[in-house]
Amino acid sequence: MGLIDDFLKLTPAGQVKYLKAGEFAAMEREKRIEFLKELASCAGISSKCLASALKILRELKFRDRSFYKQFLEHPDSSVVMACKKAMGDRGGDIGSGFFPVRELLRKRDNERKLETVKLIVSETGQAGENMLISFLSEDNMRVREVVVRELSRRAQLDENKLIEQLPHAIWYSRAAIVEVLGNRRSRKLLEMANDLAQDANVEVRLKLLEGLANFDRDEVKVLVLKLTRDPHMRVSREAKRILATI
Repeated sequence: MGLIDDFLKLTPAGQVKYLKAGEFAAMEREKRIEFLKELASCAGISSKCLASALKILRELKFRDRSFYKQFLEHPDSSVVMACKKAMGDRGGDIGSGFFPVRELLRKRDNERKLETVKLIVSETGQAGENMLISFLSEDNMRVREVVVRELSRRAQLDENKLIEQLPHAIWYSRAAIVEVLGNRRSRKLLEMANDLAQDANVEVRLKLLEGLANFDRDEVKVLVLKLTRDPHMRVSREAKRILATI
């Protein structure tokens, strides 16, 4: 585990550079594969590094499809594409048109993309849920709003799938995930609230406050009070407002 620890201390760019360096390439194939498999499972790995690790595993002809499948719903498209290439464009059980729809969505302009997502929200079942969660990483705010609204009101939703995305998600995807959990009054949001209160992004902290406002005062008072001292004025002001209303 020491090599992994040292690796994770590098910057994301340094990590990618290391994976392409001669020193790493000179290691035995099996050792490289084991290192990359262990690396891919680390919570602290960046999306760029994860995509590179998966690409190298494919080049090393590592063919464990069950390993690659765990990353198929990753919010970063480069990771998903690396998995798709590793598994083969035509092989494997990747489920209910997930890739064709994502590829179609990427090629559409914003208005047509929004129309497509609105059609998809009526889909039920496992594939529909997975697809919708993947759309939370879309950089189109209106698309995310539609998906947040749909996921928030679904009677059944595997909230663990949302939580699994958080460590690797871009800020607006994290904010959308927090918003969904808050709208659903999920106890899981309370479990993660202290960590989310320290998120580097202001919008994520604001969405957290919105979510906390949906819970009983006694459950959230201490954390909301803490956020009244947040260094960002928008967050501290919103925390004070919520504290006065809950």
